[in-house]
Amino acid sequence: MSTFQLTASIIRSAQERLSELGHDTTRDPSGALGEQTCVALQAFQRQRGIDITGELDLETWNRLVEAGWVIGSRLLYLTSPHQRGDDVAELQEALALLGFNPGRIDGIFGRHTEQALAEFQSNCALAPSGVLTRASLDELERLSSRVAGRRPVTETHDAAGLPGEGRERIIVVAGNNTLAVDIAHSLRDVIRVEESVTSNAHDSAQLANDQRVALLISIQTRSDVYGMQLSYFESYDAHSLTGRVLATAIAARIAAASQMAVHVSGTSWPILRETLMPAIDIAINFADHDHNALIADVVTRSAMELFDKTR
Repeated sequence: MSTFQLTASIIRSAQERLSELGHDTTRDPSGALGEQTCVALQAFQRQRGIDITGELDLETWNRLVEAGWVIGSRLLYLTSPHQRGDDVAELQEALALLGFNPGRIDGIFGRHTEQALAEFQSNCALAPSGVLTRASLDELERLSSRVAGRRPVTETHDAAGLPGEGRERIIVVAGNNTLAVDIAHSLRDVIRVEESVTSNAHDSAQLANDQRVALLISIQTRSDVYGMQLSYFESYDAHSLTGRVLATAIAARIAAASQMAVHVSGTSWPILRETLMPAIDIAINFADHDHNALIADVVTRSAMELFDKTR
């Protein structure tokens, strides 16, 4: 849907979905966005790593729908747009534990997940269709019971760092503010940079994915941020190790060189979830020349150190 119409029926459905996930909304009338429902939404948003607003916006609604999918309740296969849901994440995790790399465990059934599933099927003497059929799920469940405690192959690939399999030594800088311009200018002295000036997270992620770049850095100004907030992808009990390393390195240097309050956290914002490569998001309350120069220098040094470690 292009616009999100918040109706009583959608609120009622959201309350039912929240209840199924263990969040109580029974003190509010059915179909009414009361105080308890808003608290339940905040708890759900916190668990999913999205903006904690207590509002039933489109992103929150979509994540509620995704949370309702149980593996085996539908055929999983590559579609456009991609299928999303907790069932996809469960499939990705199971494949990764068995040594088949589905890419990031993000609950999005993309081409890497299709390829990993097809490889699994081939190894099990099943037709390598890349479709999670009943026979494939039965085999997956049978073998998964034997690998408790094993490290997912996705972690091994992520630990290898940048630039990653098939990726170019290119960084996409996404943002339409002066800090984004300054970071792109600083990075361009040492590495190829592509800029995405749109504020649309999907478009920026698509640009980075299409060009198979090694890293995406998103910059935004947000009035609700105190100081500086650095975020990396984290969801479904998985996270981007490379993103966390870069965000932590930047935060440590900024904190040592300024009085700015700096926070680091894992989130599942669209810009971080939809990118196939490591990505970080930098949010600041305001931008000024002195802070911009410091942040641009720190981001450049930290990013290039990460590249140098994985040459």
